[in-house]
Amino acid sequence: MTMPEIPNQYTLPVSRPDWPLLLADWQPLMPEGSSPWLLTKFGELFMTQPDGKIGMLQISGFRYTVVAKDQTDFREWLVDPDKLSEWFLAPLVDMLEVSGRLLGDGQCYSFVQALGLGGALSAANVTVIPVEKHFRGWGKVFRQVGNLPPGTEIVPKL
Repeated sequence: MTMPEIPNQYTLPVSRPDWPLLLADWQPLMPEGSSPWLLTKFGELFMTQPDGKIGMLQISGFRYTVVAKDQTDFREWLVDPDKLSEWFLAPLVDMLEVSGRLLGDGQCYSFVQALGLGGALSAANVTVIPVEKHFRGWGKVFRQVGNLPPGTEIVPKL
């Protein structure tokens, strides 16, 4: 059986020198020694853990979850179309690109209202911003809300 390829049409270059700065606010969620492996167009980051497991730092959901036992297991999961939708938000990326909302260099899609704060999984709730702003901006929010119990109502001051 041929191993499924990483869907490059839904990923961004992951090689960048500023990961320590971009991930500073997210450290409480990630196992120590984890390193960036794969970046989605929605700025969700797959990490390789020291034990070889693959974790997903879901910026939009303010959480980190182990999704595969290793890179081979991750690739094997890619035969499941639901994983392309769940992990890469493939249908939403396709919709945005068909409508002309394309990414420039150093940009990613980001939710205007994070999914973890009740935002809708819809094109109307998506903006295009620099990758740095995505990680650092939502990181500041995470620092403020990360320890709240699930279901806590958040009312922004406008």
